[in-house]
Amino acid sequence: LTETASLDQMTAQAFTSIREKVSSIFARIHTPSEYELGEFTSGGLVVRRDGQAAHQVHPVSTGQRAALALSIFLALNDSADSAPPVVLIDDPVAHVDDLNALSFLDYLLDVALLGKRQIFFATADVRLAALFKRKFEFLGRDHFRKIVLPREPADEHGRANV
Repeated sequence: LTETASLDQMTAQAFTSIREKVSSIFARIHTPSEYELGEFTSGGLVVRRDGQAAHQVHPVSTGQRAALALSIFLALNDSADSAPPVVLIDDPVAHVDDLNALSFLDYLLDVALLGKRQIFFATADVRLAALFKRKFEFLGRDHFRKIVLPREPADEHGRANV
């Protein structure tokens, strides 16, 4: 691959192939929608809706970057035809405000129901875990399981006692 194209070219090609999915997911999980997805090749991955000014990702908020990264991850997961129908995700909304966390969970619920994907969602945030449980437990015991993994107490040096 590196002999026929550069890393930038291959990245742009891969991004272009999932761009519409990323854009659709980003629009659903990013609130307020002050940004939309830009073009990877133009140097502005996000575009302000008001003035259409393109931006690199670093000047936008942490939550907006998280929404974009999650959108890319979920679009890649959805486009992987030969991959197992599983989404493994660990504290995906740690730096996201409550409204965007709700939007993200609503999207994951659609993925679970319509995308026929099994979702493994890990979080240390008890509020988020309770919200996730509340949104998904209607699926019943055959389709929703909560697994609590207790933390081992740490010793005086901060290491887990095993």
